[in-house]
Amino acid sequence: MADVTQSASLASIAAYLKLTHECDEQEAMIEAKEVMQNLVTMRQKGFITGWYFDAQGHLELLPSEAILKRINPPK
Repeated sequence: MADVTQSASLASIAAYLKLTHECDEQEAMIEAKEVMQNLVTMRQKGFITGWYFDAQGHLELLPSEAILKRINPPK
């Protein structure tokens, strides 16, 4: 899965927000744009390498190698 860079599109994030937060189409798209902007910022800063929806429909983040080393330092 490490080569995924963005398999959750703006439209799919908006649909997810609409379903889970019971908001209308316009509000869901506004929120989805903010989520997407934050995901892109986290990728640009090197925190994550990508994001996707898992089999249960949860938005998952792929942490970068640098972050994984900070979370789980070698022993």
